[in-house]
Amino acid sequence: MPSALNVEPPSPAKAKLIGEFLRLTGLQKRIDEGAVFDRFCRPGGAVFAALPADTPYGKAFTAAKAAVKAAYDAHRIIWQRAYDDHVHWEFEEDELRQIVSFLNSAAGKRYQEALWAMDAYIATNTEPLVEQIVRKACVIAAAQGRS
Repeated sequence: MPSALNVEPPSPAKAKLIGEFLRLTGLQKRIDEGAVFDRFCRPGGAVFAALPADTPYGKAFTAAKAAVKAAYDAHRIIWQRAYDDHVHWEFEEDELRQIVSFLNSAAGKRYQEALWAMDAYIATNTEPLVEQIVRKACVIAAAQGRS
């Protein structure tokens, strides 16, 4: 199904649906928190690495997130507009109305719960494999660096 390719500004009703869509899908929370920068707040990330080396892990992640949020807040509107514009461009108003209606329904809420649970369950059950793959990737990367 092709995108709606909307270029005219959204109607007030559609703008409201866009906001509801972003909230219901969790995208608004990710925009508000600057989640795009989370990888920089974890070990190996630039912000995490910029903290004093003796900072305990839990405090380091929290401090890194706070630092990113402080730097991000002035630019948050760029991500907000990008998401608002893309959702408008991607979906017709009637499509958004149907999606929002579904996400507000019992089945839509169950879908959201199940999606989160699936991701959490799969991440937990594949964690040893992820670690194994990362270890192997490190060996491969180190060997490439020597050749």
